[in-house]
Amino acid sequence: MLIRTIALSLAVLPLSAQTWDLRVEVPFPKGQNLPQTLLQGTSNYLSGDLDTGNGAIFTLSHRILRVGPILKFDWGVEVANWKAAGQLQGAVNQGSTLKQYGLGVGVNAQFWVPFTGVAGELGLIQRLQKYQFETAGGSQDHSLSRTWLRVGLRWRLPVPVINPYVAASYQQPVTQDRPVKLSSVADLTAYLAAQGSGQEFERMWTFGVGLQF
Repeated sequence: MLIRTIALSLAVLPLSAQTWDLRVEVPFPKGQNLPQTLLQGTSNYLSGDLDTGNGAIFTLSHRILRVGPILKFDWGVEVANWKAAGQLQGAVNQGSTLKQYGLGVGVNAQFWVPFTGVAGELGLIQRLQKYQFETAGGSQDHSLSRTWLRVGLRWRLPVPVINPYVAASYQQPVTQDRPVKLSSVADLTAYLAAQGSGQEFERMWTFGVGLQF
């Protein structure tokens, strides 16, 4: 009886009353690449890339304002964990990993195309995260606060009552700092420290699914 009551309540829930949004995304981040550099005082070239990324982002949002059927504003919180892997190439190749994990708070605008179920999205996310970079036997850990820009697209699937959708987005930090220039072996330590000063991840694509209720 209880299950039937809940089902009937959901069945009569108007779309305009669906103010919550739960989304899970798989990110494909790209980390900072280190161009090939000759370390002074040695015969070694050093280069590196962090091009293979994965992880997960869970977001719960609530609607702030709706302007007709076209424009919606919401705010949300997220839990994120992602990493990128690569190689630091020198006299001896070393595996490298760049990880970030933590919480985020954001605002988002949805621009709906009438009668299509398609919407564009534009948002800002303030991410408070832990950062870890490991390579060549060294490790750097930092606590970060970064503002990210998110440009996305979603398509609502034609399922009644609950509104499942698929989503994709491009994201990047609003501000980025370049790392130090390597000119000696000792500068590698400074390079690792500079990783925590602004350019931890350059950009990422995300793909996921969500549910409005």
